[in-house]
Amino acid sequence: MSGLSSLRKLAALLALMGLGALVVWLQEFNQTAPHARLPKEHGEPEYFVEQAHLTRFDAQGLRIQTLKSIEVTHYPDSDITLFEAPLLHHYSPEGQIWRVVAKHAEYSGENDIYLENKVVITPLNPDSAYLPEFLTERLWVNSLTNQAHTPDLVDFISPGGKTTGQGFQLFMDTGQAEIQQEVKGHYLPLPAEQETKL
Repeated sequence: MSGLSSLRKLAALLALMGLGALVVWLQEFNQTAPHARLPKEHGEPEYFVEQAHLTRFDAQGLRIQTLKSIEVTHYPDSDITLFEAPLLHHYSPEGQIWRVVAKHAEYSGENDIYLENKVVITPLNPDSAYLPEFLTERLWVNSLTNQAHTPDLVDFISPGGKTTGQGFQLFMDTGQAEIQQEVKGHYLPLPAEQETKL
């Protein structure tokens, strides 16, 4: 009788273990992978980080750039790193801050960070509420020379109007910005009060 009772206990234990294994398998089978879409053109990703915050410092330990992204994925086969919804801040030695946002960015081990899709470049001045914006579709930011450029169409939007042109060069350390070709401007006329004070 005791042999039959221990056989029942063993069978119940094996059935319980089988049921546990089935539950674990079903849970893993039904869960979606944390990174569901993997671009095929870059191969298999090595890693990805969500809510990333990267900071670059100069030789003296002063902050030069910060880069935030909702997702960073690195592909070792092509040595490329992709950023989703990047937010880049550049801090110049003179205190000038530039904010650059886009839908996507990539870094390929060179000195350039390539940003694309609704790129907005804004100079931030802590002493002023004046926030003009440069808008374009593609922008290259060289992290060695701290310059940004694009050959594409650029819009410069300020409270007084809008300037458009082809090609853009920005020296982030000095704050010098230049729209290079085919520059056209549309500005609001000054109110009559301000015209008489001039």
